[in-house]
Amino acid sequence: MSHPIVGTWRLTSFTERDLTTGAVAYPMGEGAKAMVIYTADGYAATIFTAEGRSAATAAPASESEAAQLYRSMIAFAGRYELDGDRLTYRPEITWNEAWNGTTQVRFFVIDDDRLRVDSAPIASPSSGNQIVFSLAWERAK
Repeated sequence: MSHPIVGTWRLTSFTERDLTTGAVAYPMGEGAKAMVIYTADGYAATIFTAEGRSAATAAPASESEAAQLYRSMIAFAGRYELDGDRLTYRPEITWNEAWNGTTQVRFFVIDDDRLRVDSAPIASPSSGNQIVFSLAWERAK
């Protein structure tokens, strides 16, 4: 029997919460889109796109359009492991080469067809305060 995380999920919310101030932000906009697919044999693939993302005016995209498209997405695929409420990603292919070969630890809760995934607290690059990224998903049907 496979784990309840196995399947395809659609993003319903992506937030960043400042643990010092309690402020909540939407790093990719309130209308961000994403899907993640978890397979029974331990692979995951995901893509996120920011709210308001624009298509290039022609192919190939201009340098500035290409930079904007890169900055308005997140994508990776690779292995994942589960241990209790811990979800560990091991990206093998990513939109950002710096993520390849890293280990990304998250914490998750599944409630029927809803999945919440939270990062461990990390220092905000802008304020230095501790922040947590939270992703809410619903099972794709």
